[in-house]
Amino acid sequence: MASVGSSNKESVSLNIMPMMDVFSILITFLLISYSSDPVMVDPKQGLELPGSMTLVGLDEIPAIAVTKTEIFVNDNRVADVVGGDVPESQRSQGAIQSVYDELIKLKEINDRLAEAQGKKPKLGSLVMEMDKAHVFKLVKRVMISAQQAEFVTFKLMVDKQSE
Repeated sequence: MASVGSSNKESVSLNIMPMMDVFSILITFLLISYSSDPVMVDPKQGLELPGSMTLVGLDEIPAIAVTKTEIFVNDNRVADVVGGDVPESQRSQGAIQSVYDELIKLKEINDRLAEAQGKKPKLGSLVMEMDKAHVFKLVKRVMISAQQAEFVTFKLMVDKQSE
């Protein structure tokens, strides 16, 4: 019991149990959501990632991989790369039609799952693996395809270089 410095000598009690409950829930949440294991991803065959000196780990599985000859969305081959670009027949309004179609399928699945859980569907994010020899024009085509399918946050995978 704690007492208040007054002349009538009354004591005041403080119940700290609700605060202890909040702290224990918070600590449990933080311990469950913390992960110290690095994400290990094997790049696609025929793909050489650019180097990076960053030390931040990935928190998602890659969704798009662009090798020297093909484009994959979640391990499904969706387009060919010829001479560093996608053939004109596979393009539409600056985007790669087959990449867009595959991402729309993923977006619809994600939206249905969110609605089933009572959550509001949100804009998607994805990780891109891209061979370092590709020019930005191809990167831009992939990004336009993803943006049109409402995937607006991109994480580019790179190879960690030693110092």
